[in-house]
Amino acid sequence: MVCEKNSDTVHDFDKDPIKAYVDGEWIKAHGTTLGADDGIGVAVQLAILASENIAHGPIECLFTVDEETGLSGAFGLGADVLQSRILLNLDSEDWGEIFIGCAGGKDTKAEFNYKKETIPAGMKTYKINVTGLKRRPLRR
Repeated sequence: MVCEKNSDTVHDFDKDPIKAYVDGEWIKAHGTTLGADDGIGVAVQLAILASENIAHGPIECLFTVDEETGLSGAFGLGADVLQSRILLNLDSEDWGEIFIGCAGGKDTKAEFNYKKETIPAGMKTYKINVTGLKRRPLRR
């Protein structure tokens, strides 16, 4: 859980319960985060496991703790815990989007010395984003 609270809220995350309430179709919390950082990923997994209408092969779902404080739950897994060959990590940091990947498995801070230069006349800069790539299946 990402333990954040509003500046005007008195809350001890080690002792105080989350004060949740329903606002229309949303579950929210008074003055704090709700504790649903990976809620959409968990909900997707539970919905697939509970569904009798979704056609699929064998599925393993893994739920770990301490993602926000160093992935200690994931690092504590033995190599033989899972049998699957493909991992989809359902996580998100952007509203309205589900990411398949990891939103913070490793943090890196890099500092570089550089000299700013003016772009010569007649030249342009471009930002290129590559998305929607298809991955080849893993081969044994």
